[in-house]
Amino acid sequence: MNSHKEYIPAQQDLIAIDFDPAIGKEIKKRRPALVMSNVGYSQITGLVVIASITHATNNRLKDFFVPVVSDKVDGYINPLQFFTYDFRERHAQKLDLLPTTAFVKVRQAILDIIA
Repeated sequence: MNSHKEYIPAQQDLIAIDFDPAIGKEIKKRRPALVMSNVGYSQITGLVVIASITHATNNRLKDFFVPVVSDKVDGYINPLQFFTYDFRERHAQKLDLLPTTAFVKVRQAILDIIA
């Protein structure tokens, strides 16, 4: 019997996930991301809503980016580009947990975009 417990992404988790295949301006390769959706959503749907993490700070949208606060992940969370992915097929792996203060900034930036 396999005693390995399946990882279910939870809100505020910093994860590594496969972005490929990607098309056009979409993020590519295996990269870190921030989980925006809650664990209940992931359990029910098998999906996870994420905001990508980037190192690119030289574009005109960088004022929206939120620095990652983590010893295991570096870069900036891009709340302007969020995705819904099958976390099993894209091999999501938890790396760390983002502090609540930084998560609130990302969530507010997303609400400012969609509200």
